Amino acid sequence: MAIPRPRQGLRWLLAQPALYDVLIGGCAFVVGLSAAANYTAQQRFPSAYAVGIATVFVLVFTVIKHGLALTEARHTQSMHELEGCLHTLHAVLDPASSDPPVILRLAVHVPVDGWLQQVTGYIGGATASGGRGRKFSPNAGIIGKAYRENAVLVAQRANDDYELFVRELVTDWNYTDDQARTLNPGVMQWMALPLFDPDRNRVEAVLYLDASQRDFFTDERLEIVLLAVNGIAVFIGKRYS
Repeated sequence: MAIPRPRQGLRWLLAQPALYDVLIGGCAFVVGLSAAANYTAQQRFPSAYAVGIATVFVLVFTVIKHGLALTEARHTQSMHELEGCLHTLHAVLDPASSDPPVILRLAVHVPVDGWLQQVTGYIGGATASGGRGRKFSPNAGIIGKAYRENAVLVAQRANDDYELFVRELVTDWNYTDDQARTLNPGVMQWMALPLFDPDRNRVEAVLYLDASQRDFFTDERLEIVLLAVNGIAVFIGKRYS
């Protein structure tokens, strides 16, 4: 099991060898055009045409070949299939059947450079990409505790009052006051499940769920999530190895 550690934007692009092949092709294109211009100045038109056409073809084929390589690299590190697993689990847990309907969110976090970074959007959240890239301390919150202890955890907030809820996050879950105030105030219950890789003897990821209703994660739903995590772990092992 090895979920790719997320790199985004320019950082991801600069890590791809295909990028430098495209840049080399661009340099060759400039050199070729200069040679063609030199032949034209000498009125050696057949040579100018041959060099110019060959130069264009080199650039076009280089861009196509390594553009495909960049696309494949992006696909290899894509979280879309993993998010598809979360969508399935979200549907099975059926939050809409509750009265009133429950807002249920799921996301996967992986350890990156001393942080737990969210690599999927919040499935069930307001936007498909919402939350992706956020970093959480492994020393705070239910995600950090599940990661440190390699344990399945379920908890719910004790206070409806927002200020008391913030204080609860600080005293019970080791957040700072500023960190606590960035968290979703509508959440009433949380769950975190580590995805442990026995071959590497470490937690490779943490599946996080939260709900806008207390006692949403019943024993029946907990069993569903535990079974799903086993399947997700198998999928990750096959997809990202």
